[in-house]
Amino acid sequence: MAEYIAGRYRKSAEIGIGHFPDLAFALIDKGVEVFATDIMPLAYKGLRVVVDDVTMPDISLFYGVDLIYSMRPPPELVFYMERLAARLSADLIVKPLSSEFIDGREAVRHGDTTFFEWVYS
Repeated sequence: MAEYIAGRYRKSAEIGIGHFPDLAFALIDKGVEVFATDIMPLAYKGLRVVVDDVTMPDISLFYGVDLIYSMRPPPELVFYMERLAARLSADLIVKPLSSEFIDGREAVRHGDTTFFEWVYS
């Protein structure tokens, strides 16, 4: 997934990073500027993590972002991510749990990874 994102985007925000910063660090290693948000204060050396709630986001945090992405988010938050991405004219990638799907969306398959993508840019 890091190759897919790095080949298309320069500045991204991960929504709900939790305790899994691997993709964010892989993107940073590939030259993508990344910051992350979560509703809980978290700290990862070398990664800016901001406390923010995607249901009521601080839009100023996201200016200049060309991609918003989330790994295994609760399905009820996808609507808020869509709304944020559309407002910013940024694309959105959501990697659900393997058993989840999003109504009306066709999954994208890249290598061994399946995800959903919205293009707003």
